[in-house]
Amino acid sequence: MSDKLKKRPSIKDVAALASVSTATVSHVFSGKKQVNETLALRVRAAAAELGYAVDPVASRLRSGRARVVAVIVPDLEDLFINRFVSLIESRAQQAGFDVVLACSRNNPEIERSRLRALIAWRPAGIVAIPCGDSIPEELLDEYGNTPIVGADRIEPGSAPFDTVTVDNRNAGRKIADFLLTQDVRSVLLVTATLSILNIRERIRGATDRISESADVRVEIIEIGIDPVSGAGKLAALLKSKPKPDAVVGLTNVTTLAALAAFAEVGLEAPKDIALVGFHDSLWMTARKNPVTTVVPPVDEVARLAWERLERRMAGDRSPVRSIILSAELIQRASTR
Repeated sequence: MSDKLKKRPSIKDVAALASVSTATVSHVFSGKKQVNETLALRVRAAAAELGYAVDPVASRLRSGRARVVAVIVPDLEDLFINRFVSLIESRAQQAGFDVVLACSRNNPEIERSRLRALIAWRPAGIVAIPCGDSIPEELLDEYGNTPIVGADRIEPGSAPFDTVTVDNRNAGRKIADFLLTQDVRSVLLVTATLSILNIRERIRGATDRISESADVRVEIIEIGIDPVSGAGKLAALLKSKPKPDAVVGLTNVTTLAALAAFAEVGLEAPKDIALVGFHDSLWMTARKNPVTTVVPPVDEVARLAWERLERRMAGDRSPVRSIILSAELIQRASTR
């Protein structure tokens, strides 16, 4: 018999090979009930051996929901968000879900359109990083119908659903506390934009703490999201006035722009100026003087976001949780 005429493996075939009931196989692939991890692994191994795959159309007709998790984010070029999406996708795959991803490009109109399209899929759950300060109406309207978890750019306690965020204000305070130990007297905070809540919180944390020291001057410059043009703006500022004792890049992009600006102006960190960055990347350590930086725990944010969503998709009706995590300052050679 040709391969084309071979019978497709069924849920009964998987159950027989795994020595479990068809109900157990169904629970493993639907996620509606918790299954012992050993049994679940056995079922998935049997399914892989047989080449069994859940029929998404039939599954959706039975449940009214696709075996799909929808993810919407504002910027796929952002290091934190890119890593977050990759981790969510990996965990979803391990749990037997497909992922439908949409990017709003930091545009509220696009965000609304993308959300409407994602919701039309009738996903089993939604993971959202909003592009603005407020929760999109589409998410608020869908809450109660679909499990939702928010992450990153959300004010803790502002959403009616579970959220996992980083304490950016405290991250700013950590930067300030560290620089104060370096005896700096002037600090330049470099941001791409002031429109993002996370950035404003980092600035607030740093400026509030530095303001407690009357001898330290703080300046803020907004250079845009392009590191090349941003480096030009920062270099022009550094040429036009006395250089600060320290520059803080409040994102990975502005940290890169700062290094480019230093090269243009002829400054070297830490000999001429101190540099503190945000996030972490290979290029920050692949240098003669690796960059001191503040690293948000993106792996933990993704892990907890998925954990909360998986619980909600399984029927958990416990009170809404707002989980706030701390960033870590890693001291390297770009500061003394």
